[in-house]
Amino acid sequence: MDISELKNLDIPPAVRQEIEDFATEVERLSAGELPEEDFKRFRLQQGIYGQRQDAEQMVRTKLPFGQYTSEQLRCLAELGDTYSNGILHVTTRQDIQFHFVKIAQVPKALTLLAKHGLTTREACGNTVRNVTACHKTGTCPEELFNVTPYAKAVQSYLIRHPLTQTLPRKFKITFGGCHGCGLAAINDIGLNARVRDGQRGFRMIIGGGLGSYPKSAEVLHEFLPVRDLIRTCEAVVAVFDKYGDKTNRNKARFKFVLERYGMDKTRQLVQEEFENLADKVYPLIEAPEETIPQVPELAATAEFDQDPEFQAWVARNTFEQRQKGYHNIHIKLLLGDLNTDQARAIADIADKLGAGQLINTAHQNIMIPWIRTASLGRVFAELKSLNLSRAGTEELKDMTSCPGSETCNLGITHSRGLIDQLSDDVDNEYTGDTDLDHISVKASGCPNSCGQHHIASIGFSGSARKVNGILAPHYEVMLGGRIDGDEAVFGQVVTKIPAKNAPNAVRRLIADYKKVRNNGETFNDYYDRMGKPYFGELLADLKTLPPIEESPESYIDYHSTTRFSLDDRGQGECAGPISELISDMISEAQRALFQGKKLIEKGEYADGIRQAQRAFICCARGMMHTEGIDFTDNTLTIQKFESLIVDAGVVSENHSGIADRYAADPESMGEEDARNYMIEAGALVKESKDAYDKMQTQGTLRVRVEGSDGPDGGHTPTRDTFFDVTHGKHEEKV
Repeated sequence: MDISELKNLDIPPAVRQEIEDFATEVERLSAGELPEEDFKRFRLQQGIYGQRQDAEQMVRTKLPFGQYTSEQLRCLAELGDTYSNGILHVTTRQDIQFHFVKIAQVPKALTLLAKHGLTTREACGNTVRNVTACHKTGTCPEELFNVTPYAKAVQSYLIRHPLTQTLPRKFKITFGGCHGCGLAAINDIGLNARVRDGQRGFRMIIGGGLGSYPKSAEVLHEFLPVRDLIRTCEAVVAVFDKYGDKTNRNKARFKFVLERYGMDKTRQLVQEEFENLADKVYPLIEAPEETIPQVPELAATAEFDQDPEFQAWVARNTFEQRQKGYHNIHIKLLLGDLNTDQARAIADIADKLGAGQLINTAHQNIMIPWIRTASLGRVFAELKSLNLSRAGTEELKDMTSCPGSETCNLGITHSRGLIDQLSDDVDNEYTGDTDLDHISVKASGCPNSCGQHHIASIGFSGSARKVNGILAPHYEVMLGGRIDGDEAVFGQVVTKIPAKNAPNAVRRLIADYKKVRNNGETFNDYYDRMGKPYFGELLADLKTLPPIEESPESYIDYHSTTRFSLDDRGQGECAGPISELISDMISEAQRALFQGKKLIEKGEYADGIRQAQRAFICCARGMMHTEGIDFTDNTLTIQKFESLIVDAGVVSENHSGIADRYAADPESMGEEDARNYMIEAGALVKESKDAYDKMQTQGTLRVRVEGSDGPDGGHTPTRDTFFDVTHGKHEEKV
């Protein structure tokens, strides 16, 4: 690209300089003057990720609070046609992203976006990500006030801010106007509207997130006046920058700062930073007077009044605004995807029948506000012609998935394929069962919860396990997750089943719920009442598969035609401290093994078993670093070790059930038990060390850093990191 043409474009100087810099770096990279590793952090800061497929990039467009215009949607469609594969993907963080973009084409794509007031800046990377908000804000009948001006002010202040350029990890902020529909509980900062004595403000909660270690946010301020909003947000980010762990990226998110110091100390640290900012002058946030935009007024049509499909669509995809006579229209997107022709047609609908405004939802759908009641039939007709009139948003039929192994370098399973299958099943089997609409289903292709499986009524977390000696795709089944106002209740793992048995698991759960529920009882109430063990028994027989000779398709993942394998998963840069942590854990396990043997020879069997259990947990903790997991809870660590390391065949399947043996009471055991424990501990230490040494020798030591903590996308390609310890490579992947 000839970067001189940028000088003639009417775009902000800072944006122009960023595009010129990107084009220059691409040119230097192509000429061999810039090492690829030096280029990676630069492109990540601009919202450009690598994919599982070599030489392909993902470009994530940053859309604050999900809002954009019809003209900008046409721009995005042009980008999809010209530089991508013709598909726009809506993420759970209200962005739109594109896959399969060649790196040489990225500067042109950025230029196209800039001409229409769009950017990818800081949509990715260790910075403040897209500031999100409830998609109904400004039109919701229940909101206290429109939070858009405040979200916009925070977004504008923090983008390109020096403080936010090298944070320990990503940082997420969200706003809500009433009941926590902005998902405040799983964000680093969650702000929900409050009014006190006629004054606007926010209830501020901090430290939430999903990922392999989900945490619900805690209250920092019950009421934060609007005048202190930006300053307090900057203070919280400053605390994260100062106290976040920059050596162990597995524990680098802000939630770990809160866990380490506790709320009282964290509140004190925030207050100190707040005072340090006393001399700064912050923008005054003025909420503009709300007006009703000009919307075409057309005569009502009775064409679809008796059409059951139209009636279902009106009941389940349209929502009355607080402005009388207007509706929000929700367009249901399967897996968050739409093609460029559909995008242009939606832009036309927004112009012809609305106010030219569009909003992405955290459920990966598109909303068109300001549709007159009289125009509903026309909108339905237009959407039906586009195959976008499916009824049912934010309910059972509206499922969420991360990209999984389709494009994500870290994906274990093809979660999009699973959700595609489940969506078809629900459409075919539960049409008309509106009493099931409150049930949510979400899937992630690995433990990082990019698909938000932790907050689903029925959640699936991708993993692997050997069945009949053959590696097969599996999912941990989590039940009972939800967002309840400003609180998150995380689903519990009840079992682990082959991927191809997941549809039958959903059928069985729904059938049992319908059979034994009490009057008015929700699915989550039913789960809470029946308890975790009940569901383990309910799904127990789904843990098996027939021999591969009888059912070869059972060992092939969804949307795949080849035998399941983990060989093509990605790898990235080594951080020395992570490699050392693994080595140190194995060394400690060897010491425990040595000490345990001596104790047993002295007849101190209980203490010897305790040393064997210590070796178990040290091996587990060391090997789990390759999955980006470093729990402080030993029980949880050993359970995840069995699920993700033993089941995947990294160490012998003889260690199945190790979590139970770790939890057993040594005092109730004798000499034979002690010697058996030491035999297993010795085998586990050797296998762990052999696996670690092999990874180093072959250059395949992959250390995954905890990813999404939710919601960076729901086919969300959200960011994770791998470390290639041997070669010192680093790549952050979607």
